[in-house]
Amino acid sequence: MKKNLLLMCILCTMFQACEKKITFIGHRGSLLGVENTAEAFINGATHYGYQGLECDVKTTVDSQLVCWHDDHLERGGIDSLTIPTMTLAELQALTLHQTRKDVAYTATICTVDEYLAICAKYDVFPVVELKWAIGINNNDMTLFPQLYALLEKHDLVDKAVILTSMQKSLEYIRTHYPALKCQWLRMTVKEETYSWCQEWNVPLSLPHTAVTEEIVVRCQQLGFPVATWTVNKMEDYERVKELGCQFVTTDSLETAQ
Repeated sequence: MKKNLLLMCILCTMFQACEKKITFIGHRGSLLGVENTAEAFINGATHYGYQGLECDVKTTVDSQLVCWHDDHLERGGIDSLTIPTMTLAELQALTLHQTRKDVAYTATICTVDEYLAICAKYDVFPVVELKWAIGINNNDMTLFPQLYALLEKHDLVDKAVILTSMQKSLEYIRTHYPALKCQWLRMTVKEETYSWCQEWNVPLSLPHTAVTEEIVVRCQQLGFPVATWTVNKMEDYERVKELGCQFVTTDSLETAQ
């Protein structure tokens, strides 16, 4: 009898541990390198051991997909140039500069093709955040098939997560590429948010400050995990873990091991 009780306790503990397992995603790769560039992505996979790597997507004037957060290049130390007005070759000729945690880094622009090659090489899943860009926005998704072709090229269709705040873009993806996993990036949650998520089968991705027990419970009732970002402090990590978030995006948490 005592042995059975002990076994039940062990199994219960194991089950609870599995329930609270967190999947870590490197925000724009990691803190080690210019954000959204190869060095940051590789360090996210190797130094931190993150299971996923997040990037932001922008498009050039010659319809090439690159990893960068904004249209402008100010984050890379270049004030006067913008991605939508430049060719890929022009962008690749630039040297980006960024200081992070008092360490100065340099890099060149990373294409989405190169980013996906890194994800495939290090066996991590890509989290591709779609920003409003030429050919990838709520009104025009003509360049999305190009992104899908790159996912196919690197055998990442089944692993990839498409993240965006653009509802119409998500509806397009759900309609034309139903096998792709998606997440809806939101700052807040309203009652109609749950209805849309259920209708389109898209879970939420929220800032960690917006996550509450009620939101997590409602999402779990719908069968959805909750993703959260950008979690860089241990107290914030412990909070979202306790609430039941399953995907945590971070710049530099060392707890992924």
